[in-house]
Amino acid sequence: MAIIQAYPDELDWVNAKLHKIPGSESFLSFFCGACLRADAQNYEILRPALLILMQKYPADPKRLAAER
Repeated sequence: MAIIQAYPDELDWVNAKLHKIPGSESFLSFFCGACLRADAQNYEILRPALLILMQKYPADPKRLAAER
């Protein structure tokens, strides 16, 4: 089992999205925060939904590059 830090592409996307919506109370901001805080067991539960959201809401390429 792994946490989000073991998946650099996912971590970069989450950080890019949180940078875009700081302090927001949107579903996406709460979900991204949950992904960052999830332990190994819970991250594996969240990961399938995260992958779908990554496809549906692509991050800004410039912001992604800044995260790397």
